[in-house]
Amino acid sequence: MIAVVVVVLVIVVIVVVSHLSSLRFSTTYRHHECEIFSESEPEAAESGYKWKNCEKNPGHVKFISAPDFTENYLSKLHSEAQREVLQARVDLTVRLRVNWTSQDRQDDDEFSAVRGTKLRRFGTGCILDVSYPVDDEPCPCPECDEKIVRKHWAFPVLTARHVVYDTEEAKQTKVDLFYDDESCEQNGRMKTLWGLEVLKTSVESDECTMLCVTHDEDLGERLESICRCVHGSEPGEPFNLADLGWAESCGKDYQHVMVVSHPHGQPKKITVGEVVRETEEAGTFDNPAIFYNTPTCAGSSGAPLNVFGKTPTLLYYFWYSSVHSGRCGESSTDPCDQLNFGLCW
Repeated sequence: MIAVVVVVLVIVVIVVVSHLSSLRFSTTYRHHECEIFSESEPEAAESGYKWKNCEKNPGHVKFISAPDFTENYLSKLHSEAQREVLQARVDLTVRLRVNWTSQDRQDDDEFSAVRGTKLRRFGTGCILDVSYPVDDEPCPCPECDEKIVRKHWAFPVLTARHVVYDTEEAKQTKVDLFYDDESCEQNGRMKTLWGLEVLKTSVESDECTMLCVTHDEDLGERLESICRCVHGSEPGEPFNLADLGWAESCGKDYQHVMVVSHPHGQPKKITVGEVVRETEEAGTFDNPAIFYNTPTCAGSSGAPLNVFGKTPTLLYYFWYSSVHSGRCGESSTDPCDQLNFGLCW
């Protein structure tokens, strides 16, 4: 009789552990971090309300504003090249305001229940590069509609596939560049463009690359300058977030993840955390993944992950590993459920 009870208890423990594991890391319980807005309320007021009443990160004490980051943290880096590259990473991050949900989303999609509606959702993306200007062809932006030959620049924006699903959604997506503080909208520093089309998507890595175009010469030339800074940096350039005064020095095999995003649709914020685990094989996920405790909120979906680690020579480096896909657990307040993840390329 005792042996039977022991066997039953062992089975129960195995089932419970298996359930908890699947609850936190299976595809069923991945939770996107788009911020959902109503169709009628003013965006600024609703964004401010969601920021103030956030349950996941009350007070947002670990979220650093873009101006604060530039003025009080970047100056601590010893190398001007390092300061320029990190500033460029921040500058290339954009806010996405998606105003349509495609009818072609699958039945098991996060937003299948609102297909064909104008329910607004906010996310984050990053500009990957910018083309050389074209001045002898019609500009394909929505304003010109290929009817005016005009000098223009094209650039791809990387985000999560669950943020922008297809071209139908891309055409209804506003891309806000340089939304660094609340005054940017009033003084014209923020530039807003429309998505044009989806160039490619990946189900496995939850990624979408969307094309944007601008004929604003000042903006085009500014993006060229920023992208040259990023792509001209050395892969082995040493970085140590401890120099910034907001992350402890890395130990052996230690990695930090810096996320630049627009939580709750707010102006750009920077957060830093640690890599908790990585999966070389898919496991309960459909693709290799990276898990981290960097603070994020609704609105952070699609943000680029800047991962800092160590080379064999113990120099710090950084790279884009993937985009922020969401949090793992069902609860927004349970610390275990606040572990975030991105699916690797």
